[in-house]
Amino acid sequence: MDDSSRKEPFRYVMNQPIECWLEIPASSSGPGAGKLTEGVLLDLSRSGCKVRTSLNIRFTTGDTKLTIHFQLAEEKLQFEGSVRWGWMFGLGQYQYGIRLDLQEAEEEQLLRELEIWTNGRSAQGQ
Repeated sequence: MDDSSRKEPFRYVMNQPIECWLEIPASSSGPGAGKLTEGVLLDLSRSGCKVRTSLNIRFTTGDTKLTIHFQLAEEKLQFEGSVRWGWMFGLGQYQYGIRLDLQEAEEEQLLRELEIWTNGRSAQGQ
C-alpha cells in the first residue's frame, strides 16, 4: 500500500500513559482557568492527542483553547490546541480529544521527539 494514500497522520498509542499538564488560558471562564491541571496523555499524532484528567472542561466544540505540556524524550514540549470532544470517563475523570494547532517548527520538534521516543521504546523491547 502506498504511504501517500493515508488520509490521517499516524497515531502513537501510549502503552504507558505519559504525564501531562493542561493549561486553560487565564482569560477563560470556568474551572482550571489560569492553572496547570495534571492529566495523562493516552495517544498522540501530528494533528492531535487524547488525554484523561480530573478537570471538567465545560466546552463548546472548537471554542475551548488550551495549552498541553508534556515530555516524550529529551525536550519539554508545550503546544496550543482546541478541545474537539470530551466525555466523562469513570468517577471524576474526563477524557478529551485535542486538536493541536502546530506551527511548522513545532511540528518538526514533535516529530523529532516522537522518533527519539519510539526508538527508545524499541530498544527497551529488545
